[in-house]
Amino acid sequence: MKLSKSIVIASAMGLILASSAAAALVLNGDFAVPIEGTAAFLTVGSTIPGWTVVGSGGVNVDHVFTPNPYWTGNTSQFMDLTGNTGGAGVQSDAFATIPLQTYQVTFDAFNGSLVFPGTAWTGPALSLQASGGPLANYNGLTDLPAGVPKILTYSFTAVSGSTTLTFMDTSGFDSNAGWIDNVAIQAVPEPATMMIFGALLVPFAARTLRTLRKNRVA
Repeated sequence: MKLSKSIVIASAMGLILASSAAAALVLNGDFAVPIEGTAAFLTVGSTIPGWTVVGSGGVNVDHVFTPNPYWTGNTSQFMDLTGNTGGAGVQSDAFATIPLQTYQVTFDAFNGSLVFPGTAWTGPALSLQASGGPLANYNGLTDLPAGVPKILTYSFTAVSGSTTLTFMDTSGFDSNAGWIDNVAIQAVPEPATMMIFGALLVPFAARTLRTLRKNRVA
């Protein structure tokens, strides 16, 4: 009976940790809605599901056709933060967060300046900031080498029950250096939670070892 209880507790803790660590796509984080054909230029104030265009100028929602001549492996739509002008970005709709909880954002990024229009941009590319969180800047040389898809990360600690994410072009012109896709977010398990989980597993592991020894003796 004790062994069964340990299994139940360990399983429950595993489910809790798995739940807190599972990444969830931000609403329309893949920018797949609406289908925009080849490309759509969106001016400041324009909206698509989950996002609002901010800053100055505008952004592009680009559709990737197959075979893809420039962003290999991307088969849907993506967000071109540089648009036709530079200087703009997109802000997500507010999503629920837990104050003081740490979260990690991941997103696919691509410096398309090498393949479109054909001149590699190695300067500032894009930035990301959660409301109440730090500002992170990504560079076209160190973070986004031209023509190489990357998965970038960003961490923040929530300050309220709702949070927004803001991506901005920082190149300042139509550089094509800041293409993003598949924006996702997950809660980062606290060290205390991991320690509690580990402590619960200790007696479970000990009982399991004793059971195995008894079976071998028998």
